[in-house]
Order: sequence, then structure tokens, then C-alpha cells
Amino acid sequence: MKKFLLLLLTVSFLVLAKKDALAQNETTSAINGLIVDAKGPLAGATVVAIHEPSGSRYATSTRADGRYNLPSMRIGGPYLITVSFIGYENQTERVEKLALGQNYTLNVSISESKNTLSEIVVSTKQNKVFNSGRTGASQNISRTAIQNLPTLNRSFTDFVKLTPQFSLQFGSPSIAGRSNLGNNFTVDGALFNNAFGLQGTIGSQTGSQPINMDAFEEISVNIAPYDIRQSGFTGAAINAVTRSGTNEFQGSLNTYYRNQDLVSDYNFAGLKAPVNNFNLKGYGFTFGGPIIKNKLFFFASGELERRSDPGTSFVASRNGSTGPNVSQAKGEDLDKLSSFLQTLGYEAGPYENYALTTRSDKLSAKLDYNIDDKNTLSLKYFYFRSFKDILPSNSGAPKANRQPSQLGLPFQSAGYGINNNMDNVNLEFRTRFNNKFSNQLTLGYNAMNDFRESKGNKPFPLVDIMNPDGSSLTAFGFEPFTAFNTLKTKVYQITNNFNIYAGKHELTIGANYEGYRTLNGFAPNYYGAYTFNSLADFMNKANPSLYQIQYAVTPDGSFPYARIQSNMYGLYVQDAFTISDSFKLTAGLRADLTDISSPDVFKNPNVEKLTFENGEKIDVSRYPKSSILWSPRLGFNWNVNKEGKTQVRGGTGLFAGRPPLVWISNQASNNGVQFGSERIVNPTNRPFDPNVDAYRNVNKATAQNNTTYNLAVTESNFKFMQVWRSNLAIDQKLPGGVTGTLEALYSKDINSVYFRNANLNTSASTPLVGADNRPRYTSSRIYGAATPTPENPNISDAIVMTNTNKGHSLALTGTLSKEFAGGFFATMGYTYTDSRSVNDGGSIAQSMWRDRQVSGSPNTDALSYSSYMVKNRFIASMVYKKEYINHLATTISMFYQLQDGFRYSYTYGSDLNNDGLSGNDLIYVPANQSEIELVSENTGDTRTKAQIWSQLDSYINQDSYLNKRRGKYAERNGLVGNVVGVMDIRIAQDLFTKISNKKHSLQLTFDVFNLGNMINKTWGVPKFANRANGLLNFKGIDAISGKPTFSFPYLNANNATPLVNSFSNSIDETARWRIQLGLRYRFNQ
Repeated sequence: MKKFLLLLLTVSFLVLAKKDALAQNETTSAINGLIVDAKGPLAGATVVAIHEPSGSRYATSTRADGRYNLPSMRIGGPYLITVSFIGYENQTERVEKLALGQNYTLNVSISESKNTLSEIVVSTKQNKVFNSGRTGASQNISRTAIQNLPTLNRSFTDFVKLTPQFSLQFGSPSIAGRSNLGNNFTVDGALFNNAFGLQGTIGSQTGSQPINMDAFEEISVNIAPYDIRQSGFTGAAINAVTRSGTNEFQGSLNTYYRNQDLVSDYNFAGLKAPVNNFNLKGYGFTFGGPIIKNKLFFFASGELERRSDPGTSFVASRNGSTGPNVSQAKGEDLDKLSSFLQTLGYEAGPYENYALTTRSDKLSAKLDYNIDDKNTLSLKYFYFRSFKDILPSNSGAPKANRQPSQLGLPFQSAGYGINNNMDNVNLEFRTRFNNKFSNQLTLGYNAMNDFRESKGNKPFPLVDIMNPDGSSLTAFGFEPFTAFNTLKTKVYQITNNFNIYAGKHELTIGANYEGYRTLNGFAPNYYGAYTFNSLADFMNKANPSLYQIQYAVTPDGSFPYARIQSNMYGLYVQDAFTISDSFKLTAGLRADLTDISSPDVFKNPNVEKLTFENGEKIDVSRYPKSSILWSPRLGFNWNVNKEGKTQVRGGTGLFAGRPPLVWISNQASNNGVQFGSERIVNPTNRPFDPNVDAYRNVNKATAQNNTTYNLAVTESNFKFMQVWRSNLAIDQKLPGGVTGTLEALYSKDINSVYFRNANLNTSASTPLVGADNRPRYTSSRIYGAATPTPENPNISDAIVMTNTNKGHSLALTGTLSKEFAGGFFATMGYTYTDSRSVNDGGSIAQSMWRDRQVSGSPNTDALSYSSYMVKNRFIASMVYKKEYINHLATTISMFYQLQDGFRYSYTYGSDLNNDGLSGNDLIYVPANQSEIELVSENTGDTRTKAQIWSQLDSYINQDSYLNKRRGKYAERNGLVGNVVGVMDIRIAQDLFTKISNKKHSLQLTFDVFNLGNMINKTWGVPKFANRANGLLNFKGIDAISGKPTFSFPYLNANNATPLVNSFSNSIDETARWRIQLGLRYRFNQ
């Protein structure tokens, strides 16, 4: 059956592709309409549209019913559209602009000739909101906005944030509370996703944008497009189109700059505390024009960016120094540690006052060829190289924090550098056969190469050293996920759509193919990782409290890379039915099939003989079965009363997402026949050794006799992500040219993903005694033999990827907008979002199970608030330009955002339920002292139980969330950061003149970010949770009462400072006003 379906899809695709069609992601616009005379619809009339800047010509004739279609047109304008017919006067209309994906309706009435030579030209402009092709929630971002709004990072994100349902989480845009891994990014129809699924976009790991923003003509964000051609997302489809050359040579040169002198010297308290030295410099260009006028055009752009940022704003404690940026880590101790490591030949680097560097180089080139009136060809190439220094990962760290904080400071060597590189080429061929048929074909190839570099001078084990309360004091050595970490991905793309225009019906038959080939190297703790309870333990050569290592069990000991290949096929059909002049219905059906495999098939006979939780059997060689995901969709647009003042639109349907291949790659690496692992708590035979190979595969394990390892597998009936999404909106024209919109968007997971551990011994548990009566496991692992054998191994985890249909989100939005002459605009909007999820995504199967906070079994698909949820968000933006005295122009633009802060989970700092994990157990919030057994943190903690309770009770009282949860468990992501309002503005001053009838301009830009902070130092300051993770420490079971005991550690044990506030004000650069200066020279534009 599987082979038959693959054959059917392939043959069907080739048949469609051979006809030669509209891309899966729009890169063009279109015009449609009805031509009539006094008697009714006029057949055979000629319609010609000329794109004035380039001379590009699009021609067709009306069909028997007087209707016509001009597809695959350049976006932008203006256009001159001429309607002619023998014996009739020519009618010419000017359309100022066509937006990306817009299907502009232009109905024209012509009359019989009166033997005059005059021609009437009528200018028309269709509101982008009131558009018969618009159904679900979407946002178009024009070139005016891209060129004029303040932009700090010169990235997609700086402009996608104009979407009311947007939020920025984990470095990539999230839409409507959904994971950013569910977004689909395309540029000129070519896939620009981080295909492996480590991040949402290419370059997001390096904080870089892969294309110069000056190269973009328009960006669209489609959240609920009921056009069946759009797929591959459960979040949003974000599509950008780059600029094309015209009949005039045009270009620009620009530079921008920012450093510490352009950042406020004062913190939130009004105290002088300058940020550490940093600087950002960028240089860019654009150049385009004709190769053959009206026929062949080119456009090129490039940008170089160099950044140097402070590694941390925190400094070590010296001579009793205090302050919000003073860590309790003592400089004297860290200096001694650094000197000691030098005796081992290791340079740990600084722990304060060091820089993080970022580099990015990008180049794009585009050719557009008007072959004739019916055929056009477009070829694009994108080059991208980027690098960024990054602080060490918090994953697996003591109390989930290894980065600089008030509690500790890691050495620079614990960090790493990441490289994101890409080469992308894309070919697009568009044709109009006649007035009934058209086609668009897209071919794409993308090669990505991502790899890491250690910041240390040589391979060295990672060492975590803890404070007395179990938090991280410092870290040094090879970052735990960096050794051999590399990812090479090749993506092949073919998309073909064939359009049929038949009366009131516009039929689309399409197919697409995406092929992915990946090679991934990933092995946590490959150079070994030690954890010590204190600095004294490490310096005095005491035993570590934890030792971990992963090693290869290949025959020659070489590092085993995981290779995954994926083929995705899509077939779809759609009918856009114009029922009447005021009502359009779009109905479509899509079938998507994903086939995933590996050229290296590894079986593990020893694992196949084992029985896991609930009798489950595991086969590590089995990948997800190929199954068709059906996506029916229905959308509508109703122009109420046919007056163009009230529009009701919406739809419902299914959307299938792309599978993050990293989740499948976990299975290719964690099968027990390529890697072995060791994790020993309080070892007595693993003293610290700087040699990374000192304890590598000490038992000489092979693939056949491996006894200690991890497993990651996929459930046999697993299906890739799919969401049911419904949308209803009302657009209303209001007085003064204002447009108002009310929109509701609801998403329900059909196939979502979560992870469970089949090796967790859930049957061996007893309830805790007391108010917190969650199950505590008497044995955390089914297979965890102290003296393992191949038949009775020590398996740390057997993570199974499976489905759940739990998860939903609701977004309610209201917006007001107004467009002015020249493309300038003002808009404001508010969105309320409620989003719940089981799993918010990640890159490692084990961490996606481990890091999901629970109050019961970590294997249940418990629903809670999404990490990507921003409940309340208000935005406003505007662009205004004024020219004067013939040579000067001033542009003022603004973006304002007021929204809730980040989400946090209150957890215990140790392993309460004995599932082998620390930091994943949500706390029980005691209603009174009788519901919790409190003890001292350590011998240096001299507080009585009453004193500890008094401090804990006061803390709960000041935290509105915890106070409401008394007598209940805390919720995952239940704690919300403060509401923050930030206004960014840009003032641009132009000096322009004409030389040889060509306009030349010099522009100075002055961008201010977080303007309100200039007025009041407490404005625009986000807060971060002081200690949500590890609020309480589990200290053991009381021998007499049988109840669990807990400590409430000091905020700073050195001076006995208690924890009294949930949040602290941020002290970094983002919490202050910042200025960026820019200079731009433009010619002939």
C-alpha cells in the first residue's frame, strides 16, 4: 500500500509538472474581473496590463462570460490596464499597487466608439483589507514599513511583529501562542526554514538574518490561509518576496552603528551603572536595473555585520561589594581556580568582562526575464555565512542554570561558538497558455551547514561546581553539547500549480515535493562531565557528586553521525467559486505524505527482547509509518450589501506541518548500537581527570554487548503534526478612512507531539505522605542494573515520541488602521491569547521529556499553558513623511508594544518523585505551615522552622500567583512576568537633489529603542524570575513522619539574605534606552 501511494503521488506530480503553474507560497499577485458593455458581458475583449517601472507586459482576452484573469504578475506598481475591443473606445485604468498574494478585482464597462481619439485614464486603489481573496487572519508588511520603521536587528522579526498575534519567544517569532517550530518561512517561494528543526529560521542560532532587509519588496504572514496551496505549518506561513530590477538603474549604500555610548548609563533604580563595552557595525548595498530594457532585469544586495556584545553584566563579588549585578561568586575564589586549571594546561578564560562576537555575511542576486507576453522566468541565489559566541547551555545544569546570574559565574570556556551557513538557489517559471489556463513551476535547492566550536584551548571535560543550595557557582570545560556537534542539510524542492479559469470558477490542481537529506553529529557529554558539590571538593580532589559520559561503540571507535532522509509529497485541488459579485467561496482538499528513513538501518536484538512500561516492545530500526494526512479547507469572503464597507470572512480546515527532523534524528543516534553512556551519582571510582578519554568506554562495550545507553524511538502509528483551525472576522470601513477589524482564531491540535519514557517504572510507586500526595517511585527505571549485562542493561531513558490530540489556542484580535497617500500608514491592535499545550518542542528527545514540568507522572500528556503564550498584547505603529523646500524630507516612524512578560514554572530544586530528574517537579503551594515540613538548607543555615516558614509565607503572600494557588499544585508556565511597554522610534532626515534628471538622496537615520526609558528609568524594564526553578529544595523523607522535607534557601547565603521578591529588574542592555545611527545614500529611487 505504501509503495502504491508513493508511486501514485510521484506519477501524478510528474504529470502536473510536465504541464509546466502558481507556487505553493505566493511570490506574485493577480488581477481578475468582468468586462461589460451596455448589453452585458463582453467576450473577446483584450486586457493588457503594463508594469510601468519595468515595462513588463501581461495580456489576455475575456472569455465567453466576459471574465478574465491575469495571474503571476509582479507585485508593486503602478500598473496601466487597457481594455480594448473592435468598435469600442479603449478604457485605461491605473492601479497604484498590487500587494503580495493579492487577486485584485477590476471590473470595467466600455462603450461603443464615437470616433474620437481621446482615452480616459482612471486611477484606482483597492483596499488590501477589502479583498475578495482574503479569508483568514493575515498581515501584509509593505516596503514602506520595511524601509521606514525602526529596526534594531534588521531581521524578519523586527517586521513580523506588526502581526497582532505575534510574540517573540526563544529567538524566533511565535504566532497565536503556537511553537515557532510550526512556522514555515519562504523567500521567493523557496524554503527558508531551519529544516532540521533546531530553531524556527535559518540564522536564528547566530541571531542573524540571512538576507539584507533592503532586498525585500514585501512580507506576508498568513495564519489561517484557506488557500489549499499553502501548507507545511501549524503556526504561520511567513513569505517574503525580494525586489526585482526595473528599466532604471537604482541602488543604495548604507551603514549603521551602535555601541555602549549610545545606551543609557543608568539602571532602573537611577543608579549609574554603564553597560560593558560593545559595538555593532553594519554595511550594505543594493543595485538593480535592466540588462535588456522591458525584457531582462537584475537586482543584487549584500550586507556585512560585525557585533561585539558583553558576555555578562554580572561581576564577581569582591571586598563585600553589592549591587544588582554583583554575583555571590567570589572573584578571589574564581581567580585561584583559574590559576589551578592553568597548571593542568587548560585556559578557562575570563568569567567577567568578556565579549561575545557575532559575524554575518549575506549576498543575494536575482534575474527576471520576460520571455514574452505569456512566459516569465526568475532565478535567485542567496549566500549566507554567520557565526556567534553563545553562553553555555542550561540544559542538565544544577537547578537548570549554568549561565551568569546573581548566584554564579561560568568561565568563558564553558560557552561555544555556532556557525550557520547557507547556499540557496531557486528557479521560477510562470506561463499563461491562453485566457483559460496558466501555470507556475518552482524548483529549489538549499544547502545548510551548521557546526560548533569550543571556546576552550583544547578538549577538556565539563565541570559544574555548585553552591551550598545546589545552584551553579561556576562551570568550565567543553560545553556539554558541543563536541562533534555538526549538521549538514540539503533540501530539494519542486512545486507546480496548474490553474483553470472556467466561468465563475478558478480551479487549481497542484503538487509539490520536498526532499531532505541530513547528516547530524550530536552526543551530549562526549568529553565527560563532572559535578562537584563545592569548589573545595574540586580543589581538594574529592569525589564528584555526578559523572556523565557518552562514547561511541562503533568497531573502530569513530564518531557515529546520524543520517536521515525525508521525502514529502503533496497533491491538492481547489475551486475558488465566485458565487456572486459579493460572495466568494474557496473549497479545497490536500493530501500530504511523508516518508522518513535512514540509509543506515541499525537493529538492536538485545533491546527487542526487553519488555518496557505496560508491556511495550521497542524496535530501534522502525521509523514512522508513511500515512496520508488529509487537509480539507473551506474559506469564504462576503462583501455585505455590495458596498465595500463591510466584509465578513473566515473559514475552517486542517493544516499539516513539517516534522522537525531532529526528533527523528534522535532515534538514529540513540539506539544502543552506536553510543554507550555512563551516569554515576556519587561515584567513588571516577576522580577528576583532565583527559577526556580517561573513562571512555572503560568496559570495552561493542554494538553486540553494549550494556549502558539511551534509547529514542517513535511509536509505530505516529503521525506528523496537524491542526484544525477556524477563523471568523469582520472588517468595517469607519469614518475618516479608518478600517476596523474584529477577528477570532481558534486552533485545535489533531496530531500533536509529546514524549514519554518507556523505561520509567511507573508501576513501582507509592503516594507521598502529607498534603502533597503525588506518587513517588520506589525504582525510577525498569532497566537500571547496577551490574548491567546485554540481557539486563542499564538504560538511562527509553524516550518514545508519540501523539496527543490535547492542545488548543484562542486568539481574539481587534485592529484599527488607516492608509495615507504615498503608502504611509497608522495602525493599532490588541490581541488576547489563551494557548495550552502538552509539549512546546525542543531538539533532544530526552530533554523534551525531562524539561516538561509535572505534578504527577512525567509520562502523562498533561495540558498546561504554552511557553509561547502571551495573554495580552497591544501594538501601535505609524509612518509619516513630509517633503519641503524641494530638497529636504523628514520621516518619523514609531512602533509601540505593551505585553505580558515571559512564563515560568515553580519547581522543586531536586528530585521529589524519584523519577531520576531534578527540577521537573512542580511545587505544592502550602496553605499553611501544617502542610509542609521545613528544614534547614545546611549546617550553616541556623534558622528555626518558624523563621523559615515566616519567610516562605511572606514570599507566597507577595506573589499573587502563588497566593491564589495555596493548597494546590503550581502549574507549568503559570507564573507570568511583568507587563512591559516599549516604544521605538525612527527619525530619518533626507537631503535630495536631481543630477542629470536622476534623484540622489542622502539620509541620516536616528533610531531610539525603548524611548520611554529616557523619560523614566523604570519604564520599559522587563523583570526575570529570581528563583522559580528550585524555589524549594527537597531534602529527603522524614524517618518518623514519613513526610517529605523541604528547605527554603537564602537568596544569598553569604550574607543571609532571604528571598523576598518573585522578580528582579533586568539590568542588561534591553532594559535601557538604546540608539542606533545610520547613513544611507540612494540614487534614482
